[in-house]
Amino acid sequence: MKLRNLRQEQKISQTTVAKDLNMTQEKYSRIENNITDPDIQTLIKLADYFHTTIDNLLDHKVPYLIDKSYYTDEQQMLIDEIANLDREQCRLTKAYIDGLNEGKRRQEELLKKLRGET
Repeated sequence: MKLRNLRQEQKISQTTVAKDLNMTQEKYSRIENNITDPDIQTLIKLADYFHTTIDNLLDHKVPYLIDKSYYTDEQQMLIDEIANLDREQCRLTKAYIDGLNEGKRRQEELLKKLRGET
């Protein structure tokens, strides 16, 4: 867990954290040193105390939190591919998508003109 780093960043002693969370310093130390696993209620208190998430406390990396159930299989595949792009590839992909959207907008404008809707 990242408790030691979070606590040290905030320049707080183990005793202070333990007191603030209504537990003994020994119990907190055992949790911080990965000797004892905290129960879920303690994890929630620790996350709230350090203004972070339980995932962050446990050093669990979540690449993205997207409910993909709303997307087609093709869109889900693209989301997974985008997650693996570097910064430059993301920039180029964004430019390509912007170009697609602009082309679609211009096409719709042209069709409106041809139909006399403008």
